[in-house]
Parts: sequence; structure tokens; C-alpha cells
Amino acid sequence: MAKGNGTRKYSALALSALMLSGCMDGHNSRYSVDNWPASFSSEGERLYFTGVSSSGERIRPVGGNHHMQMHGGGCATCHGSEKEGGAIMWPRFWVMAPALTDAALQSEHDDGHNHASYDESSLKKAIVNGIGPDGEPLHATMPRWKISEESLNALVHYLMGEHSH
Repeated sequence: MAKGNGTRKYSALALSALMLSGCMDGHNSRYSVDNWPASFSSEGERLYFTGVSSSGERIRPVGGNHHMQMHGGGCATCHGSEKEGGAIMWPRFWVMAPALTDAALQSEHDDGHNHASYDESSLKKAIVNGIGPDGEPLHATMPRWKISEESLNALVHYLMGEHSH
């Protein structure tokens, strides 16, 4: 091997690592536990942030992105502390978690996450089966959650807010 080839390979590797670390910078700060509430006002809010019920039962993700598979967590891990979405779904840099705000769930829109409005039933299907309100599968980076009916109802009530019945 020529003397300069090793240096170029290491330089290219270092540059690649630096670029990849920059891709996750926003995820680490915007979705950090530092932005979580100090206490939770409801069981649904606790599940959204931690993925753990007040009794200590962890809801289990099936599938989802690599971070979720490795570390678990709740909805806030990808959808944000304000339900704002926007987290990059590592290693698929072109896929971002959608917002779960009232506006995002309750109305049809065209922001790259085009879908019909969610109701309680369709939101439950999205969480458990990965099926959108239009009957189409959600992106594979969205975990399908193994969750008790009681916890699912609490989470949906938290997500739907005043629209929950």
C-alpha cells in the first residue's frame, strides 16, 4: 500500500463519523429527558414519555427504529416532549417521526404525513397494529406496541385530549 492511502482512508472515516454525529445532534437535544415534565399529570402522559405504567409494566415495542429496538422508551423518544415530531429515524435519515399534536391527529393535512383524521379507534389501531386511519400500514419505523387495554386507553386519552370520549 502506498504511504498516502492509509491517511486518506482514516481521513475519510473521520469525516464520515463527524457527519453522522451531526445528524443526531438535534435528536439528542430536542428529545432529551431533560425536556420531560418533572412529574406526570396522568397515566397516559407517563406512558407517552416513559413507556412504563405507574405499576412498573413496560410496554414493549415490536419493530420500530434501531434506537427503539435497543433502548425502548415511550412515544416522546421519537415524537418529542411537545408531540411536535421531527426526529430523524436512524438510520433512515429521510424519515421523520410525525407530530402527534391535536392539529396533526384531528385534521387532514399534507405535510409529508398525509392521512385522514384519527379517532380513538383508528389511533388504537395505529399504536397496536401500525395501521393508519386510511387503512394503510404506517412506516416500518413506527413500532407496533404490546400494551394492555387499560394502558392503551390511558395513552389514547392523553393523545386525543379534549377529543377523547
